[in-house]
Amino acid sequence: MKKVQVLSVDFHTHPLADRYYCSFTSPRVPTERDAEDIAEFLVAAAERGIDAVAVTDHDCVASGWFAKRVAERCKLPILVIPGVELTTVVGGWRVHLLAYNLKEDLPPCTLTPREAVGEVHVRGGVAVLAHPGRNGLLTPFILSMCLRAGLDGIETRNWMNGDFDVSPWLNGASEWCGRFVLQTAGSDWHWKGASLFSPGGFSVEVPVEWLVEKGLATPEEVERALSRRAERQKKLQKARRAPRHL
Repeated sequence: MKKVQVLSVDFHTHPLADRYYCSFTSPRVPTERDAEDIAEFLVAAAERGIDAVAVTDHDCVASGWFAKRVAERCKLPILVIPGVELTTVVGGWRVHLLAYNLKEDLPPCTLTPREAVGEVHVRGGVAVLAHPGRNGLLTPFILSMCLRAGLDGIETRNWMNGDFDVSPWLNGASEWCGRFVLQTAGSDWHWKGASLFSPGGFSVEVPVEWLVEKGLATPEEVERALSRRAERQKKLQKARRAPRHL
């Protein structure tokens, strides 16, 4: 039986913290300050011992694509997935939806979660419901609504907001009505010049076939990431075997 190849991915980070949260004027091109923060964040992210990181600043798609270009130009040992955390609204409550591979911003605080999932798909993107537990009593309604709209994933582990039990919706194979729904993890790392307390944590191992199928990575990017992963694991094994001197 062929072994499933995986990459460890943190699906939820904020190099720009809350800078453009609910903003209708997020820049198409990062400002000088934005660029500096993103570059510093990527250096720190590359030291976390994971394979990929999604850049999902609030209501600003530009930072994710900029981060991807910086990582490639500087040959940083990490794959960057461009994303955004969209602010949607239902019943006056703000609901956050992580969207990947969007090329343009969707207006914040105007779409319902269901509408946002549809808009993300129309634009060729991938939609994941962020920290569902934060929605309180509205969670069952919101999650069911998004699943019916074709939600691609659910964030079940979040460093800032804790874990979320999806067993009422997904079966043991992580399926809803026969359709696979990825269970993701995210640090929700709001960069302010400080590293995470748990550098290697809050990532999830994702089959590379899923990443390629969803358009979040090319086969070439996956091969490079797998090569880096193998090299990193060799170094760790070598370090464990090295004699310790008292």
